[in-house]
Order: sequence, then structure tokens, then C-alpha cells
Amino acid sequence: MSKRRRVKDPDIRGVEPALRRAAKAARRIAKATNTPLIIWEDGKVVEKWIR
Repeated sequence: MSKRRRVKDPDIRGVEPALRRAAKAARRIAKATNTPLIIWEDGKVVEKWIR
């Protein structure tokens, strides 16, 4: 997501901020419920424990 392009569609423009909010919420929930966060890392699906 490092390349920036000018996008005219407001729905598409809102995707990156929405994904960032969702990721933040997922980290918060994982920590609050003492469950692992499932992420994609180095080509694999892995569990990350949030401390």
C-alpha cells in the first residue's frame, strides 16, 4: 500500500483507512480476549499473541 494514486471513487479512497481501523480493532479484541491474532507473514498464516 505504499504507492499512492489519485482515485476518483470515494469508496475506493476509503478502503485503506477502513482496513487500518479494522486491523487496530482486531488487535484490541485479540488482546482483550487473550486470543491470538491471525496474520499473513512471510508467505504463511501465523498466530501472533498480543501482550
